[in-house]
Amino acid sequence: MAQPISASAPKVQVSSNGLEATLTFKIPDGKNEVPKFTAAQLLGFLNSANVTFGIDQEMLARLAESPIFGRPVKVAEGTAQQQGTPGYFEYHFDRDFNRKPTIRPDGTADYMTIKTIETVKEGDVIATYHPAVQGSRGMSVRGQILEPKPVRDLPPLIGRGFDRSNDNLTYTAKIDGKIEINQGKILISPVHEVHGDVGIETGNIKFNGDVIIHGGVHDGAVIDAAGNVIIHGLIEDCDIRTGKDLFLLSGVKGNEKTIIDCKGSITAQFVEYAIISCAGNITADYFFKSKISCDGKIELNGNNASIIGGYVSAVQGIEVNDIGNSFGTTTTVAVGVDIERAAEYEMLAKKIAAINSNVQKIKKGIEEFDRLGQERGINYKEDPRRMQLLRVRIRDEAVVLEETKKLNRMKDVIVSGRGATIKVFRRMHAGCNISVDDHHVSITESHDQVEAEKSEEGIRLVKIQQE
Repeated sequence: MAQPISASAPKVQVSSNGLEATLTFKIPDGKNEVPKFTAAQLLGFLNSANVTFGIDQEMLARLAESPIFGRPVKVAEGTAQQQGTPGYFEYHFDRDFNRKPTIRPDGTADYMTIKTIETVKEGDVIATYHPAVQGSRGMSVRGQILEPKPVRDLPPLIGRGFDRSNDNLTYTAKIDGKIEINQGKILISPVHEVHGDVGIETGNIKFNGDVIIHGGVHDGAVIDAAGNVIIHGLIEDCDIRTGKDLFLLSGVKGNEKTIIDCKGSITAQFVEYAIISCAGNITADYFFKSKISCDGKIELNGNNASIIGGYVSAVQGIEVNDIGNSFGTTTTVAVGVDIERAAEYEMLAKKIAAINSNVQKIKKGIEEFDRLGQERGINYKEDPRRMQLLRVRIRDEAVVLEETKKLNRMKDVIVSGRGATIKVFRRMHAGCNISVDDHHVSITESHDQVEAEKSEEGIRLVKIQQE
């Protein structure tokens, strides 16, 4: 039976986590005799408060001999539970890339700092698994078991292009190639790598994957890759086609002979005298007398960020320091959706509708063959006329499917161009031609720090507010 607690008894307090208990002796009021408690009585007070574990008997003895008044004194300490460590993978390759150039202190852009992919060699350790380590139990001062949070192991890595050790702890590359993590899977895929220039000596390159060229591309060479293309050296007089992104780390001197068709985004140090079609965004230092069409956004970086001469269009907008120059070089810049693109969309939609209408007529023709066959008890399925209708229907349905995909992509591009503007952070020179959607204006005098946007009256130049 617990002993009754007197009014002069020390106060027992237990911490919120249950790992510490204290005694606090009341400060004597000077009127009554200071009460004295034996170590056994102090232990009784703790037991009455259900404090039974981790009691410091030596401290109780000292407090019985010389009480400490007015402040809590720790007299019991529990054992904290030790939390475990969940299983985790340690990756031995870079997963975070710098896909934009670093701006130097002088304001110029350093495109050689761009890193877009990570490559590994056969036999390289690409990942190490560290198994889960379970924690250990603890005990509160009240004798309650403190359970650690359970931790789990992770399932083995999945993907292709690597081997796993028998104990599932070590992962090594099976082939030389590009390594990436895509939707939780590690993928190592072949990369075509050229340690030098591409030209007459090497011939053209056609590869169903990524291509890395450590030199330049010239002499009319053709690069045709299904994946990303990274070119460290200068490109000139060539033809480049990519299924994904294109990185031109030393720029383009096109000599009016270079044609680039990129299904992803483009990053280039500069572009001169080239013809470019890009389905994504374009980031570069400057454009000079080039013809550039972009379904995304164009951003020109660094002090040299300018468009001089040529024709440049971007559906989602353009950001640049300067357009044109003081010599009045004719420069045409367009954003949004122009009349030609809108007309192309309408024509494709009408084409699909016409083919669909024809497919419906063909279906009725086939149904008529089948109906007559049932009425006459004749099997028309092998009839050459019915077979021809069936072949045409299959062909036209395939065309409709592909053209509809193209139409949907065009629609997405058109929608993305709504509200597109041209931001000029330094100067829009006289001699520029500016277009926003179907509105056009010729600039007859220079304007500083303006944004060209569409309005009901046409194109409006709005002053950019400096931050």
